[in-house]
Amino acid sequence: MNDGMKRYLYFDIPKQERESAISFLLQALLKSRDACELSREKDSDLDDDVHIYLAHLLFAASLPDYQDAVKRYLSKNVSDMAELIEENDDRIVRYFIYKVNADHLLVHLGLFQDLERGINAFAKSQEQYVSMAQNYYVQAADHNQRIYRRETAIGSVLGKLSRQFKRYQKILRFARKEFFHFANQFQDLNFIKFCEELGHYEAEHTLTEARDHFLDCFVEWNRTKNPSLHERLLNAAERLKRLDPSFAFQKE
Repeated sequence: MNDGMKRYLYFDIPKQERESAISFLLQALLKSRDACELSREKDSDLDDDVHIYLAHLLFAASLPDYQDAVKRYLSKNVSDMAELIEENDDRIVRYFIYKVNADHLLVHLGLFQDLERGINAFAKSQEQYVSMAQNYYVQAADHNQRIYRRETAIGSVLGKLSRQFKRYQKILRFARKEFFHFANQFQDLNFIKFCEELGHYEAEHTLTEARDHFLDCFVEWNRTKNPSLHERLLNAAERLKRLDPSFAFQKE
């Protein structure tokens, strides 16, 4: 449990890059809210905390580390869920299980839309999944309050998600296009950055090797003054010069 949560909470992404990504997702959610004409609904001005929560959730959902961390706690059946809860008597673990299952259902019903009948003959109806998710959010909010002995900001958000689940499901449906664009772009940028860093490392490694080789040749030639080593030294100097134009060697 702790290892999985640690991978989720401390994924190795620079703070500025993470904040930019979450800001983009938050703006996408707000635009989606306006697009589906929900911005004028009652209490809509009080749900900014939910949109912030959802932006963080969508960012996490796009990361393989998060997916790996939560997958062993996910269950599509109420009976399996009950067994999983029964196996874990720690309130924090139970809170985590309820929350990630509710989040999973919300994301898949809203973004991926892959839980309904027709895709899987044994799948439940959308209404059944919605009911499950709402119940899980209620349970997560309840466990959160038991843990902290008061209503927390997260607990309040979980309660809102339970009460207005379909509202946020609809917002996510309108945000699908921008989310998938973000997920692909984010992964592509990470891969490009990785390749650039790898290329930089390889170039530095090659330059270091060339310098070491030149110094070895120079020390050996300077020690022995063996003419046969002089050509080897010159070749090493030329190679180093190609890699580092600032390098200068006076031929003797």
